[in-house]
Amino acid sequence: MQLTADPFSVGGAPPSTAPDAGGLDLSGLDRPGPRIVSLIPAHNEQDGIVKTVRSQFAQTIRPALVIVMADNCTDDTVRLAREAGAQVLETVGNKAKKAGALNQGLALVMPLLDDGDYILAQDADGELSNDFVKNALWAYDVKPNLGGVSGCIIARTPNNFIERAQAIEYARGTRLMGRQGGKVHVLSGAASLFPVHVFRAIADARGKTLPGAPGSVYMEDSLTEDYELTLAIRHLGFDCTSTKRCPVITDVMPTIRDLEVQRLRWYRGAMESLWLYGWNKITRRTWGGVAFTFFSSLLFPAALLALVLSWLLWDITPNPFYWFLLPIFMAENIVTAYRTKDRASIRTAIFFVPLWLYDNAMFIVYWRSLLGAVRREARVWIT
Repeated sequence: MQLTADPFSVGGAPPSTAPDAGGLDLSGLDRPGPRIVSLIPAHNEQDGIVKTVRSQFAQTIRPALVIVMADNCTDDTVRLAREAGAQVLETVGNKAKKAGALNQGLALVMPLLDDGDYILAQDADGELSNDFVKNALWAYDVKPNLGGVSGCIIARTPNNFIERAQAIEYARGTRLMGRQGGKVHVLSGAASLFPVHVFRAIADARGKTLPGAPGSVYMEDSLTEDYELTLAIRHLGFDCTSTKRCPVITDVMPTIRDLEVQRLRWYRGAMESLWLYGWNKITRRTWGGVAFTFFSSLLFPAALLALVLSWLLWDITPNPFYWFLLPIFMAENIVTAYRTKDRASIRTAIFFVPLWLYDNAMFIVYWRSLLGAVRREARVWIT
């Protein structure tokens, strides 16, 4: 694989220093394989860490180890995680946020695992369904060449319009994933299960056929470490999938500002990763999806401009037939909102206009992320 030059300053930082594992209880690894080690990077997650850890221990196939990688926490995350039953390791000198915390955890556990074991990487604000691990392992039995199984993301019960719009958006993504037979463009950082042998292959290929620091699994310079990891897995010849059998409930952004910052990071990180990997048979379909998104974002402004000019210059009134198309779009939103099981979200979908405004606002953020990448503007994370 030929990698492109690095126009957006992505990739190249060395992996973070591993913390001392002197207090780690490794007795869980004495069981026969395949063994599963769960890594949960957490930065000031005291509000949700207990639910996250408990969802791990509620699995029908429980992980051998549940480790919370406490990253520069200043709240009660460490104490609450331990009380919930998890082992806690605090990162050392980590400046790479989530990717750095995961790399430090992997540096500790990977030498202790066999190629047939698994790593479960989960965000600290999510809750797994009880059969998440069981069904993810089932997916590997069905498709042996899988390099990762991603959870099906469900938004936590929304409290305002911004949260409801995201809940509907996630439900729409789940429907699309189902229609595509489980194909996904990203193995979500919310929760994904990975074979150890795939992670070892990635670490070995970094700095050679894959970008990033040799020996590291996650690329620490990436804004979206899960997106870049997915590209790395696919470039090594493995498939990626998601399944409705593995739902994971996750938080959504409560305010417009938080959502803006999150999406700017997501979209920019995805474009930077794509640029880094270049145009080839692995990425060209994804590039096509990006181009289609930019193209579709211009459709409504162009159509509106055409209608206004036709009316002002040539006195051509819009065809009333177009109004009959509106119920079709409304029906799609309503069906999608019904999947959220939230009545307020269904009412929001019925009115159509608020969600239409939300979608177009996301298009604006999409264009801003492209501009920020090209201009190499400072990156912003939610802290």
